[in-house]
Amino acid sequence: MKRIIKILLYILIINPLLLTSCWNYREADNLTLARGLAVDKTDDGGYFLSAETADMHGKSEEGKEKSVVIESEGETMFDAVRNAVLVNVPRLYWGHTTVVIIGQQLAQDGVVQIMDFLTRDHETRLDMHPVIFKGENAREIFEAKPLTAEIISEELRDMLHEQKSISKAVHTQIYEFIGCLASEGVSAVMPAVCLTEVNGKKVAKLCGTAVFKQDKLIGYLDEDETKYLCFVLDKVEGGVLVVNVGPKEDNGKVALEILNSKTKIKASYNEEKISIEIKIRIRAVLDDIRTHIKFSNEKALENLAGIAEEQLKGHIENVIKKAQNSNADIFGFGLLVKRTLPKVWKEKGKDWDNLFKEIEIKIVPEIEIVHTGLLKQPIEIGD
Repeated sequence: MKRIIKILLYILIINPLLLTSCWNYREADNLTLARGLAVDKTDDGGYFLSAETADMHGKSEEGKEKSVVIESEGETMFDAVRNAVLVNVPRLYWGHTTVVIIGQQLAQDGVVQIMDFLTRDHETRLDMHPVIFKGENAREIFEAKPLTAEIISEELRDMLHEQKSISKAVHTQIYEFIGCLASEGVSAVMPAVCLTEVNGKKVAKLCGTAVFKQDKLIGYLDEDETKYLCFVLDKVEGGVLVVNVGPKEDNGKVALEILNSKTKIKASYNEEKISIEIKIRIRAVLDDIRTHIKFSNEKALENLAGIAEEQLKGHIENVIKKAQNSNADIFGFGLLVKRTLPKVWKEKGKDWDNLFKEIEIKIVPEIEIVHTGLLKQPIEIGD
């Protein structure tokens, strides 16, 4: 009898393990995997969706995976998603989507409904990359020819990941963007993408930063302005600083390769005024010289570093001024005040839009040029 009871207990223990499975499991053959999503506005205020999917059964002439774009529209985001079933079976699955491209016109009206769907739906991922398309319609991006990846959505994802080598695009994911939308004292940004021509073919290109006020697109920073934004946000991992040296007529330039950069920002309150101090420390290498000036000794390198510091300070001041004129605190100075000076924020936070335009901002760059590469002097041409 005891033996029978032991056997029954063993069966009861093992049986649940054998019967477990995913509650929402679906066969892959019953789904179409969307790699990228473009969202545009329709004439009647609805949504036009374009989903780039990989054709698992076909190859392009170059032997790469072919993409198929599935289009649908609806009164809401979810309505448009479900309407895709009218033109495509099996239905779209969003668990593999890496980029969301938002049309410029739609973004100017507001993106909160798009973000609501992307966070509410159980299939979408919060680590997707949102970008703004600078052009007529976001779906045009799928007309671009990928140069390195299989399909354009994957190429955009790779471009965003690799931007750290030049620091000319902000690396933003859905959860970060939504966090900015939901926070006081900071305006959201996301990368901008456009189309350009290479050898007569349309290709995608990262082209600066889209600036938001609340959830509405209000303007852009170009690629260089984006780099100086990244310095303030402490998001510079590499890149190049081009320094103008010598007299203007000489047009001399020196390129410094950024090895590392660290930014610290402090908010203070004195005599009824809020001030911000931005300290930036950079280690760099002299990597390219287009001047007859020699930098073969420590004193010359210190002078060059001083020139670079002044020019960097001026560039950052210009970007801050542009943001102040747009009334968009893309640096999060207000959020810093709220966190570090809560009593001040409680008193003045409601008027931050006006205060942001007037706050005193001090920029303190410190650049160390650690070496001059393999050459100490510029190459001189003989007779």
